[in-house]
Amino acid sequence: MQGKSKLFGSIIALLVIIVAVLYMAGSFSNKQAAGNKPVLATRYEGKVATVELTAIKRSEDVPGTVIAKQNTQISSRVMAQVERLNVRAGDSVVQGDVLITLQQDDFKAQLAQSDAQIKAIQASLTQADKQLKRVTDLYSQGLVSVSDNDEAKAKFDNLTASLAVAKQQQTQAQVALEFTRIKAPISGVVVERLVEPGDTAVPGSPLLALYNPQQLQLEFNVRERQAISLTLGQSLTVSLPSLNITAVAVVSEIVPIADSAARSMLIRLELPTQSNLMPGLYAQLHLPLDTEQGILIEPSWVHEYGQLAMVYVINEQKIERRFVRLGEVINAKQHIIAGLNAGDTLAVDFKPK
Repeated sequence: MQGKSKLFGSIIALLVIIVAVLYMAGSFSNKQAAGNKPVLATRYEGKVATVELTAIKRSEDVPGTVIAKQNTQISSRVMAQVERLNVRAGDSVVQGDVLITLQQDDFKAQLAQSDAQIKAIQASLTQADKQLKRVTDLYSQGLVSVSDNDEAKAKFDNLTASLAVAKQQQTQAQVALEFTRIKAPISGVVVERLVEPGDTAVPGSPLLALYNPQQLQLEFNVRERQAISLTLGQSLTVSLPSLNITAVAVVSEIVPIADSAARSMLIRLELPTQSNLMPGLYAQLHLPLDTEQGILIEPSWVHEYGQLAMVYVINEQKIERRFVRLGEVINAKQHIIAGLNAGDTLAVDFKPK
């Protein structure tokens, strides 16, 4: 008997626990199922709108950069100390302008030495020429030996060759001296100067950086699926937010290789007008996507409910609170991804009490 009492008590305790759990879970309250929420309202006589499918033209924004099509770094072809720089970053230069002057003392000395050497060889050559003529005359008269005649010819030929070498060395010295005046290879703008007076210019090391502001391009890494549909000469819309510019650019180059890591291809475009552009500026390419059908409504018809978005839908003369999933704003209209269907009627100015 005592065992039955304990069993009965345990069952009663278990039932009490189950009822308590159900109560805390709200099983005994009038809970509305998830989805549409009816709103108690009197007769609605406000403005209504019927939801319709609309052709949506969307675009994909691809980030990019302004680059210089003609960009060069200037270096010296001889080793010498920098004596003077005639430009700074931001200066405009014309092709042929002297940008940097290197110390010329050593090169002038080499040129003077080659000049003196040429004069000495020319004097010896003049004497050798006279001697060869005398020996040739005497040899024709049989008064000198063959070896004397050959020796005179060899001396003259040797001095002639030495003169040619000296003149070549003189030309090299003149060229080296000219290399101490570093000129602009293109017309453009100085980006950066990488040395200062007193530094040593080493062949191959950059001294200045230039770019041509008249030949700038826009460079974008476009998804390969989009890139393969582009063609040279195609017109696309681009924008430069920092300059508040939106314009039409033309596809000028499609690099025929895809980046296997990013799954993209490099595309370059050119703008017809390039005022105020400079390398490194941020740019956006607006690639048109396929037109699709969707629902667009006025943003004011969407209401916030906590962290959710909702609209008021008229269903069988009753107003329901319909939760929706929002997309992007397209042409000042709110794209509804889910929650509404074509033909739904909205109470656009309903305000619950």
